[in-house]
Amino acid sequence: MTDFIRGKTQHKVISEKLEDEEIVSTKRITPKRVKNEDKDKKVNKKQKTSNQLAPVINESLDSDSDSDNDKVSLEEEKDRNLFSSAYNSLKNKKKAKLVSKIDKLTPSELKEYMNEPTTQLNKKEEADARKLLPFLKKNIPKTACRLLKKDLHTGMVVLATFEQVTEMDITISLPFGLKGYVKFNEISDSFTEWMKEQLKREEENEKSTNFRKMKIISDQIRKMFYKGQVLKCAIVGLTDHHTIEGLHCTLRPELVNVGSSIDTFSEEMTIHGCIESIQDKGYIVSFGSKDYNGFLEFENTCYYYPDQKSDEQNQLYIGQPIESVIQSIDKSTKTFKLTISHPLVSRSTVKSTEVITMESIKAGMLVETKVLRVLSNGLHLGFLDFFAGDIFILHSQNPIESYKENQGVKARILFVDQVHKRIGLSTLNHVLGFKPYPFGTTKPGQYVDSGKLTIERIEQLEMIVSTESTVVQSNPMKAPLLLKGYIHIEELESGVNDLTKASNQFKKSEPLEKKCRVKHLDHLDGMVTYTARTRELEKKFYSYNDLSCGMVVQGVIRYVRTDSLEVELATSIHGVVAKHHMADTNITNPLEFFKVGATVKVRIINVDPENKRLQLTLKKSLIFSEYPIITDKNTTQVGTISHGIITKTTRFLVFVSFYNNSFGVVEAQNLSTSKIESVQKQFPIGRTVLAKTLFSEGSKSQPGLPLTLVIDDDELDNNQQQQQQQQQPQNKQSNSNKKLNSNKKVENKKVENKIEENKKEDKVEKVEKVEKVEKVEKVEKKENEKQQQDKVKKVEEEKEIKKSNTNNKKIIETKSKKVNKK
Repeated sequence: MTDFIRGKTQHKVISEKLEDEEIVSTKRITPKRVKNEDKDKKVNKKQKTSNQLAPVINESLDSDSDSDNDKVSLEEEKDRNLFSSAYNSLKNKKKAKLVSKIDKLTPSELKEYMNEPTTQLNKKEEADARKLLPFLKKNIPKTACRLLKKDLHTGMVVLATFEQVTEMDITISLPFGLKGYVKFNEISDSFTEWMKEQLKREEENEKSTNFRKMKIISDQIRKMFYKGQVLKCAIVGLTDHHTIEGLHCTLRPELVNVGSSIDTFSEEMTIHGCIESIQDKGYIVSFGSKDYNGFLEFENTCYYYPDQKSDEQNQLYIGQPIESVIQSIDKSTKTFKLTISHPLVSRSTVKSTEVITMESIKAGMLVETKVLRVLSNGLHLGFLDFFAGDIFILHSQNPIESYKENQGVKARILFVDQVHKRIGLSTLNHVLGFKPYPFGTTKPGQYVDSGKLTIERIEQLEMIVSTESTVVQSNPMKAPLLLKGYIHIEELESGVNDLTKASNQFKKSEPLEKKCRVKHLDHLDGMVTYTARTRELEKKFYSYNDLSCGMVVQGVIRYVRTDSLEVELATSIHGVVAKHHMADTNITNPLEFFKVGATVKVRIINVDPENKRLQLTLKKSLIFSEYPIITDKNTTQVGTISHGIITKTTRFLVFVSFYNNSFGVVEAQNLSTSKIESVQKQFPIGRTVLAKTLFSEGSKSQPGLPLTLVIDDDELDNNQQQQQQQQQPQNKQSNSNKKLNSNKKVENKKVENKIEENKKEDKVEKVEKVEKVEKVEKVEKKENEKQQQDKVKKVEEEKEIKKSNTNNKKIIETKSKKVNKK
């Protein structure tokens, strides 16, 4: 869909030698502006199509130049005439507004002031006219514009949505499948100062590590954003990720609001800022300029989140970016009174053209537009008297055929390209409503059967498909919602270079006869990226959603640190092994025991798919444990026996951690039957223990499970028997516990041997073996049937012999009676 391949959201793994200075780097990449003396000259085609990011062109023209005296072409003369009428009407509006504020002028003075000729433009106004000309509604394009890689330039402000936070940066979705990354020091200057203070505190802590420092910062950022949150960001340049392409972006207000001033804002307009400080009655909000700031009262923080029903005040944090609505402007103190209520922010519409300038028009503004032309791949719209923009087909909520010329449409600006003089807009419901797109139960790695996707649009290098959404509607009588998706030509393995020419394989409005897999979710476009590649379909672990607690998997060690290991389970799936999880014994220097590239068997302790966090263990006592795992306090039954790890000890308590962040508490009397001199010495942190859950009246209100380490042998035997019965319900007969264990080991060995044999053998051999087995089984069945038949015959013969014997006896008796009588 763009030069950036969709779905590559994974960032570079954490550097082995990451230092604190890199985490809170104060180095800024500021947008550079190039001075152009004559803006009427056309830019070379090579510069337009260059893959490098073009710098922002300086909008200020040299007013002292003698270009006004040069001869102009007829087309330029028409442009000036077209502009003069619109520009003068705007000047008259501004004068009328200014006159209303002047009380000292007499009626005659006001009349003279209003009748002053305004058809002539001075040099500054002429320069402003030249800047505004490309955005006028004079030239209607043949096709709607879209944002491509070659169109990006430093300083460009675009609309984005929040995806996730890693230990390195923030991942955001940009328009048309582009991907952006925001470093922690590019959120805001206030947040950078907060990070420095936190790192200074951590330096005083002897147990602090780089991993702990990054976790503190990333956890704080997770409190500041929510999934699918709509943001304004400025592009700074290409990322330094080596594995994928991406954009380095910033949320700093001084770059997002560049070109704006206090005069370019009015009441009921939205403005991008960040929390600078917390006061007694509210928050001080910074907009990146020292000339003006904002104040947000605590009571105006209600309904900050979409669909929030409670009227409770929301807590904000230092450095948190916010989008707020201006309630009032106090020009004496240069202060804006703000509110962040989501219903007000999402409905705030820019209607007045008196305050909007060429530089102050930004992405995220909601405007009322009129359809100037219905194009083949979108719409061309006019808005705010002087501006025109395009809606590409993918950002149109309704079909393009349903729109008509001069129809009023509400749209939100996606991007403003100051270099190529283009504006992109969107009418998608979630973009207009400033809320996350509802994907339902669709997740990355999910399979889609053949025929479930319907082809909606076929282009040369891409295909747009749709399927029925999993979102439940409030009104079941409505038509089902459709979830649109995108498949690149490289992901289809079709063997063609042009999808439009492959009419034999793909046809519009027909189902796609290929099995696909969800590759990525684009929250801004509201689309799903699919793949049909064989290697992608055969992946066992495609994303973090495919993993669950307790799974035993193999991985490769990628980084070895003094406090942790980084293990790669699959492509772009990494987990961390903490120091106390490296082995059953205490390891002082992991660099001596582990090597990069070694294959290890690990067990998953905790997985967080949204934040892409994975905690692993190398403890053999946990990997080979046959006891059930505890993942949730509410679902754990009383008497459950499981392996856990001691993570904290006090004088009278021991805390044992299990899977999925669940834990339990062992009191001193339940630690051992013998006398305990020191709990902390006899029960060190990191030791694996076998614990049993107890019944407690207050266990429901307590955060942890009540446990005991005192377990009888009979309880262990009963637990093993129950477990074996659950795993093998067909085998009801059971001998002693030793026989059961030995039988189980033998069975495991047999299974492992069979697996190894199956791996070594070819498919043909497997088929032959199956056929042989079936033949043997048939022969055995026949023999069994013959044996049964023989048994039945024997029984029948014995019955007949018995009958004959009884008959003979009767005959003999009758004969003997006759003889006696005679």
